[in-house]
Amino acid sequence: MRASDRQDRDADAARPARRQRPMARRPGYGLLLLLERMTSELEYYAARMRRRAGMRRTDMHAVAAVVDAERDGEEMTPGRLGTMLGLSSSSVTALVDRLCEAGHLDRGAARTDARRVALHANDIGRQVGEELFEPLDHALMEVFARHSPAELELFGRIVEEITDATAGAGAPVRQIGSVRKNGRPTGSGHATAGKNGSAGSNGAALPGRNPGRDPDGARDDGAS
Repeated sequence: MRASDRQDRDADAARPARRQRPMARRPGYGLLLLLERMTSELEYYAARMRRRAGMRRTDMHAVAAVVDAERDGEEMTPGRLGTMLGLSSSSVTALVDRLCEAGHLDRGAARTDARRVALHANDIGRQVGEELFEPLDHALMEVFARHSPAELELFGRIVEEITDATAGAGAPVRQIGSVRKNGRPTGSGHATAGKNGSAGSNGAALPGRNPGRDPDGARDDGAS
């Protein structure tokens, strides 16, 4: 045996065994890894499209959340939006001001209580959302066209269960809201999340590993 081969063997023997996650032996673990990869790809896609549109991550999530709420026949208030996005009251106020000034959202009186403010998506906001995700929508529809109605129905049920599970896993964080260094909550914490607990559809709201940062590392808390 050559000396170099012996050194490589000794190095491999000395190297600690790679720790395997306990769930790695469970059925479906490979699908879990695929979902994590898909989530990352969606985040990268959204980041590229945001830069093209000159929007921040939180801006896009906020517009998507308002559009989704209206689609479900619900109203989106600033407090509820702040809880969904994990923002403090001051940050969500700055976010809403910015989006209204940019013409993406409108403020109005809530249907159930005229003293409360409700957020509404306007034509500009909807158009921006459509333009951001139109390439992705077309690509995914081509994939769906290659499968049977029965396969798509099964896939739809699985995706819905996955979405609900993701919302449930992140619910405690959204309920706590943003926390100062001294541990006192600064967010609203009382508002509930949307029907699926997400901040929007079309991939914009799929949770990343660190919701407070873009994939390229730029922090975006909605305040600045």
